[in-house]
Amino acid sequence: MEDLSRRKRIRLSSDVYHQRYAFSITITTYQRYPWFGLYPELANRAMELLPEMVKTRQAALFSWCIMPDHLHFLLQDKDVVGFVRAFKGRLTPEARRLERWRVLWQRSFYDHALREAESLGDVALYIWENPVRAGIIACASAYPWSGSLVWLNWRELSGADTGGDKSPGGDKPRPYGPKGEA
Repeated sequence: MEDLSRRKRIRLSSDVYHQRYAFSITITTYQRYPWFGLYPELANRAMELLPEMVKTRQAALFSWCIMPDHLHFLLQDKDVVGFVRAFKGRLTPEARRLERWRVLWQRSFYDHALREAESLGDVALYIWENPVRAGIIACASAYPWSGSLVWLNWRELSGADTGGDKSPGGDKPRPYGPKGEA
């Protein structure tokens, strides 16, 4: 049996999460249970919670997409790990009201710190297109559980309505690294 005390460390050094990089984050439900597919009210609560947390924490949420069994964020925050921990913690009681004994979240989360050469717009488009790639919906802009708090016209920018291959290009902030500001 594997010794859990010797689990592989998957987090970057803690100082990286405090340098205001933009991070692409994926949070998965426990055993890929389709919480958000079965309970749209839980997805709606997540949609309400995100702007509340972003405002309180003075973060930047470039894009998000809530899939049936996982969520994607493109986020810049002074403490990314703290943001994810708080988000999970605040949504868990809502799930417990729906299914008292079922666990909501998989342990930890996947993250990728964007390098200066990586385009925020390209990563945002990738996140918004997730339900299209999964075959859930034909048009990313019609998916009700996606959005942006930076590009308020994200549905137009996704290019899905016109069939174009648009990028938030001119509307996007400069590349984010340790010295980038929103």
